[in-house]
Amino acid sequence: MTKIDYKNFIEDGLLRVEKIEFEQIARIIEKSHRRIKSAKTLIEDQDSEGGFQLAYESMLLSGRALVFSYGLRPRAAGSHKIVVDFCSLVLGDKYKTLTYKFDKMRKERNYLIYGTNLSLSKLEAENAIKIAEEFINRIKEFIQDKNPQKELI
Repeated sequence: MTKIDYKNFIEDGLLRVEKIEFEQIARIIEKSHRRIKSAKTLIEDQDSEGGFQLAYESMLLSGRALVFSYGLRPRAAGSHKIVVDFCSLVLGDKYKTLTYKFDKMRKERNYLIYGTNLSLSKLEAENAIKIAEEFINRIKEFIQDKNPQKELI
């Protein structure tokens, strides 16, 4: 496994060192899967925006699990962006497109909540779910590689 240089995140006060148990991380990944299931239900019920938001939330949860797997916790202010940036660093160039989509979904979700005149189609929400599922799977691989003695989920 490649050593990740995240000391700037700590020095800048974006992350702090905190021991988080593997079982807690596994529960967060499980919660992420539940969000995907709920997102699919909302889309079937004609709530594309709600489905999109839950797909994004599932990505955020799994991203937070990745941060936690390094014994770190993001600060509260700006934590969504911190998680996206940390995931980009850890996942690297191989998954640059995937982390770009995560960041794009973060911005869209933010606009859905705070902006006006934005609506999402069923297809956009379904695509968000596909992206989220791929993202969760990559995160699970990275976390599992860090602790191969235990099964994540």
